[in-house]
Amino acid sequence: MKIHYRKPSLVEQMNNAIAISTGPNAKPIDHFELNQEEFSQHFSMFDKSHQPDGNTQYSFKGIPIRVIQ
Repeated sequence: MKIHYRKPSLVEQMNNAIAISTGPNAKPIDHFELNQEEFSQHFSMFDKSHQPDGNTQYSFKGIPIRVIQ
């Protein structure tokens, strides 16, 4: 028998990071930093909110997302 593993998807990695960050000695996540391609590929998975200053903020399970160039 052979077992073939795949790389975890970006969303799986983000979920794993959240799960790890909830332990008693864990560090809370400040934000996720994605490049434009990663953001565009998973855009529909993120929450969108409009800020009072007119900007739009995206988040994943309450954690802000920053898109880098």
